[in-house]
Amino acid sequence: MWFEGISGQAGLGRLSKGGNMTEGLTERLLSAEREAGFHERDMSSFERERIDLEHRVNRMEAELESLRKRRLEAYSRWWNARDDRDRARHVCRRLRRRIDKVRRRGSGA
Repeated sequence: MWFEGISGQAGLGRLSKGGNMTEGLTERLLSAEREAGFHERDMSSFERERIDLEHRVNRMEAELESLRKRRLEAYSRWWNARDDRDRARHVCRRLRRRIDKVRRRGSGA
């Protein structure tokens, strides 16, 4: 385990052989503090990256929402134009029928 040797028998036995126990613990403390510093630096780098990505995601989500609204507006304009076209075609058919009816009356009389 990562903590083995800090307070367990395995670590004490290893450190007490060949030197002063305090020196060994001090070396381990300095090493652990140095390692903690490296991790702290990495963490702050990762946090900056996370914040940057969060801002980018928020901007993209806002842009996506805007594009969805524009898509719905474009579809609504298309639908209204389609209705107007269908109404105009209907009027054209009725006028053609009326013209044909008038022509038939005129040629038949």
